[in-house]
Amino acid sequence: MEETQIFTDSHAKTILATMNNLRKLGKLCDITLKVQGQSFLAHRIVLAACSDYFCAMFTNEMSERDQSVIELHEVSANVMDVLLDFVYTETVNVSVENVQELLPAACLLQLNGVKNACCSFLEKQLDSSNCLGIKVFAEQHSCDNLWAVAESYGLKHFDEVISQEEFKTLPIEQVESLIKSDEIQVNSEEPVYDAVINWVKYDPEKREDLLPRLLEFVRLPLLTARFITDVVDEEPIVKKCHKCRDLVDEAKKFHLRPDLRTQMAGPRMKNRIGTDDILVVTGGFGSHQNMVEVVEQYDPKTDEWTRLPNLTKRRRYVAAASVDGRVYVIGGYDGQSRLSTVECLDLSQEEPSWQTVSSMSQRRGLAGVCVFRGEIYVCGGFDGYSRHTSMECYNPTLDQWRTLGGMAVGREGAGLVIAGDNIYCIGGYDGINLLDSAEMYTPETEEWESIAAMSTRRSGAGVAVVNDIIYVCGGYDGTDHLASVECYNIHTNHWTSLQSMIVPRCYVGACVLRGKLFVVAGYDGTSLLSTVESYEPLTGVWEMLENAMSTPRCDAGVAVVRKL
Repeated sequence: MEETQIFTDSHAKTILATMNNLRKLGKLCDITLKVQGQSFLAHRIVLAACSDYFCAMFTNEMSERDQSVIELHEVSANVMDVLLDFVYTETVNVSVENVQELLPAACLLQLNGVKNACCSFLEKQLDSSNCLGIKVFAEQHSCDNLWAVAESYGLKHFDEVISQEEFKTLPIEQVESLIKSDEIQVNSEEPVYDAVINWVKYDPEKREDLLPRLLEFVRLPLLTARFITDVVDEEPIVKKCHKCRDLVDEAKKFHLRPDLRTQMAGPRMKNRIGTDDILVVTGGFGSHQNMVEVVEQYDPKTDEWTRLPNLTKRRRYVAAASVDGRVYVIGGYDGQSRLSTVECLDLSQEEPSWQTVSSMSQRRGLAGVCVFRGEIYVCGGFDGYSRHTSMECYNPTLDQWRTLGGMAVGREGAGLVIAGDNIYCIGGYDGINLLDSAEMYTPETEEWESIAAMSTRRSGAGVAVVNDIIYVCGGYDGTDHLASVECYNIHTNHWTSLQSMIVPRCYVGACVLRGKLFVVAGYDGTSLLSTVESYEPLTGVWEMLENAMSTPRCDAGVAVVRKL
C-alpha cells in the first residue's frame, strides 16, 4: 500500500500553545522553580527539551531530579518570567533594560535561542561608545560571534572609539590588546600614539609607569619625522622615561638611516593591514589604440580584481584621486579634445554610479593629482596647446574649484604627491624637453620653489610616498621606457637609486596600499601591461602580483579608496 507523509507547520506551534495555557492554569505541571521568593510552575519535559541545563538536571543522578521544587540562584524573577515565556512561545523581548541580565541567565540555563536573540540585539546597538564594553561582555559569556563583531567594529572605527570615555577607563590589558592589533584601520600611526598618551594622562599617577609597555606597540617609526620631532619629542611624559626615549631614538634612526631599515625590520616597522583600502584603476589607453572606459578594483584582502561601473566617457591621459570613500576621475583626453570634466563614484553606495561634479577651470590631460587635507589638488597637464604651470584645488563639500599659484615650468606627465605637509611636482614634459627637475609647493605660503633634480629625465613615471620618502618609478626618458626607480628624502633634499622594477613601465600609475608601493599597468615599449608590482620599502624587493587586471592599459587613473 502506498503511503503519503503529510507535514504541517502548525502542529508544533499548537502543542506549545496548549502547554503554555496549561502552565498558566497550573494544570499538569510537575515542577516549581523558586526564584527570589517567587514560584514559577512548569513542565519538566518542556524544560528538558528546550534546555541542556534542565535536561541534565532531570535525567542525570542529580539531587534535583526527584524534587518537585527547585530553587534557582543567579537569575532574577523578572528574567525568569521572560525565559519561561520563550520556552513555551519561542519568542523573547530583548531590550536595553533587560539584555545585561537576560544574556547571562540564558547562558547559565543554556537557552541558546535567547542567547542568540540577545547577541543579535547587541550587534544592532554597537557604536563607538559601547563596542569595547560589549566585546568584554561577549567574552565573559562565550558569545564568540558577538565578540568578533564588536572587535571588528572597534578596529574599524578606531579613531572614534579612542575619543570615548569607555576607552579611557579600560584596563591596561584591553588597551594593549587593541593597539597591538595589525587590523586597526587608521590612515597613519598618529591616532594610535595619541590614544596611548591620552589613556595614560587620564589617570597619570597610576598609569605613567605603564607608558613604555604600551608605547612598545605603537609603530613609532611609521610616524612622520616631523611628528616625531615636533610632537613625540616634546611630550613631557615621554621625555622623562628612559625606555620611551629608546623607542623614540629607534624611530629617528629609521628615518635618518634608510640603509639600515632591513636590519631593523620588526613588528614596529610593519604597517597595519586592517584597512578596507582598495585599489581602483580607471580609464586609460587600451589595445587596438582604443581609449578605455573600464574601471577595475583590486582588494588586497582577497587578492582579487573585480569590475566597477564603466566611466560615462572613455578617457586616456586621465588623473584619479579619492576622498571619503569616493573616487574622482579628472580631465584626460576623449580622442578629440583634452577635458576639464570630472566624474565621481561613491563606493559606499550599494549600487554606485558615476556622477558629474564641477569641472576644472582648465582642460588638463596627463595632469598630476594628489589629496591634501580633504581637498584634491590638480597641477600641470596639457590642454592641446600648452603645458600648464597652474594648479587648482577642489573642495568636495562645496563642489568648487579654486586656482592657485603656478610652477616655474609647465609640465605634463609629472607626478604630484604630498610629503611632510608640502606638495611636490616631479618630472614630466614641458613641450620641448623631458624633465628631471622637480618643484615643491608650500600651502602655508602658497609659493613654489625648486628642489634637487632627479638623476634621470622622466615623464609618465609613477610617483608615490611612503614614510615621507618620494618614490619615482619608471617613465620615459626620450630614448628608453624605464624600469629604474629613485627616491627622494625630503629632509636631506637628496635622491637615491633603488632596485629597478621587474619590467619597464611608462605612463604607469603608482600608489601606496597596506604600506607597500604599488605600480599599476603602463607600457613597456612593446606591449600594454595589465600586471601590477609591489615594493616593500623595508626589504627593497619588488614582487609581481599573481593576479593581473582584465584590461591591459597605460595612461590610466589610479587611486586608493578607503571604503566607509
